[in-house]
Amino acid sequence: MSMNKILLVLIIASGFLLIIYANSSIFNRRNILMIFQKTDGYGGSGFDHHPEVLDNNGGGGGGTAARVAHLVGAGGGGGGAGGSGSIRFGELKRVKYVPKENNATEYNIFVIYTKESQNSNLRDKFELFLKSLLKYTTIPIHLHVITDEQSETSAEELIREQIAHYRKVVFYTLYDVKDCAEKTSDIVKNMLPLFNYKTGSYYSDALFLISLGLHRIVDVNMKRAIIIDCDVVFRSSVKDLFDEFNRFSSDHLFGLAPELTPVYLHILFKYRAQNPHTLFGTPYYLNKTAIGNSVGGFFSRTAKKTKHGYPGLNSGVVMLRLDRIRQSRLYEEIIKQESVKNMVEKYAFKGHLGDQDFYTLMGFEFPGLIYRLDCVWNRQLCTWWKENGYGKVFDSYFHCEGAIKLYHGNCNTRVPE
Repeated sequence: MSMNKILLVLIIASGFLLIIYANSSIFNRRNILMIFQKTDGYGGSGFDHHPEVLDNNGGGGGGTAARVAHLVGAGGGGGGAGGSGSIRFGELKRVKYVPKENNATEYNIFVIYTKESQNSNLRDKFELFLKSLLKYTTIPIHLHVITDEQSETSAEELIREQIAHYRKVVFYTLYDVKDCAEKTSDIVKNMLPLFNYKTGSYYSDALFLISLGLHRIVDVNMKRAIIIDCDVVFRSSVKDLFDEFNRFSSDHLFGLAPELTPVYLHILFKYRAQNPHTLFGTPYYLNKTAIGNSVGGFFSRTAKKTKHGYPGLNSGVVMLRLDRIRQSRLYEEIIKQESVKNMVEKYAFKGHLGDQDFYTLMGFEFPGLIYRLDCVWNRQLCTWWKENGYGKVFDSYFHCEGAIKLYHGNCNTRVPE
């Protein structure tokens, strides 16, 4: 065979191989997202992680919406959960969420990262969130990211970069936002007409009601989680925040910090006019002698301040006892359309802040279901209401005492360095 014929055969063979490579599901990017790497762990002690393996359709226990997960931890041998065997450095796996005894962490942190192309600041916010989370954490964490096809590549790049930089033990799982929305569609249908400003507004998106049905989205074995806005910056280990679960009473389903603006003073103007002695819409800190309807008397810099006011709740940080939520018949009744509508009508409530509005109403109507997280765990920085009609009373709402452990840069506010 001449040299020319040999070259021709090689060229044709290479072409066939290229076509096979391009079309094979084996090389699909979605199937090669999970790579196990090594880090130093914590204090030189290792963690053995042996997750169960999903099938090619992303199946797995509890109908979880998790598509893939990425693990970073100290390597280790031994048998894996469900007989999957040990994970070796560089081995590719598709995995699902597994309980604490198998993945060494029940520190589940959820964050939404979607529509990156429509939000020029989103990437910077998420990067700062990750940096602060990993810088201060003293525990292995499982990061769950609800994302979409256009944003997932960027989200994963940022996660990998920060894991490599801080060399902490971190699991992460990506969730398909469409799948999440589908699993909570009835809740969204009930809430959306009541807690949005107008069709197409920022908070009208179903994303901002997902936390209300998170127990349906995650693996049925997951007991607790915290969902956090990506414009949050930590100043303390997230372990301290998870420790707040230990303070929940047996009835608490959720944990939220107070709203630190007079937004609900504004929204509740009709209800407050008819109920002048209500605490609904008053600041977090109240002057003991000024619990009435005198707006100007809400706050005194010299008076002793107490935490008896109810300014509403902020959903920038939401703690969830998923196991209890799944079992709560009361909660299932509360989220029904008729129940939500009754609360809205009772308080003449015209909300526009998604799940935050629902939590605020539920927290006032059913206070035993929500643990009141201290404001230092959600120190909001938005001052919009100060320049928009509430300058005289704004400081009484904005006040937060104690060492700040988590800043919330809502309204695109810059977080202090």
